[in-house]
Amino acid sequence: MSEPEGRLRILFRVFFSLSAVTLGGGIAMLPLISREFVEKRRWLSQEDMLDTVAIMQAMPGIIAMNMGVLIGHRCAGWRGALVALSASLLPPFLAIVLLATLIMAIQGTAAAQQAFLGVRAAVCGLILIAVLKLARPVLRDWFTIVVAAGCFVALVFFNLNAIWLIIGGALAGLLQSAVSLWRRRSRKAEGGQA
Repeated sequence: MSEPEGRLRILFRVFFSLSAVTLGGGIAMLPLISREFVEKRRWLSQEDMLDTVAIMQAMPGIIAMNMGVLIGHRCAGWRGALVALSASLLPPFLAIVLLATLIMAIQGTAAAQQAFLGVRAAVCGLILIAVLKLARPVLRDWFTIVVAAGCFVALVFFNLNAIWLIIGGALAGLLQSAVSLWRRRSRKAEGGQA
């Protein structure tokens, strides 16, 4: 089996299995995908993963599908994108088809409500792990902490769309870069005149 073909098989297996067992959508899959492609296989760097998450959040559509396309493409080109997308789509499609009637039958029972409460709590834990893993390498100085906090406040209290937060973060990064460059040039000019 050639390397590209091997990668396609691995992409299908990983995305199919994660999609089949992960409840809570693409965000809940992040720590598992990061472990698989960043830590275990080293097909992506932590920076690649962070960039992928930023792009994925800015795109319309289902997060798990966006994640499959972006990570599949980064790991194996357009064929990888198609394979990962298909693998991500297949389990929920089959589950919806098979379980729709069962859910209608058990929807109001106390046992079902308690089971779903436990599932939601577990998904919250998975999302928290993803946030902590993604934040650790990024939030290392005052600038990144202020941008992250500002985005959090804008999203929670003002319900701004994520795309505007990402654009604002990019503009803030460009502004910070310009200010840093201006300061370095000013110091260099002052040093040259002394």
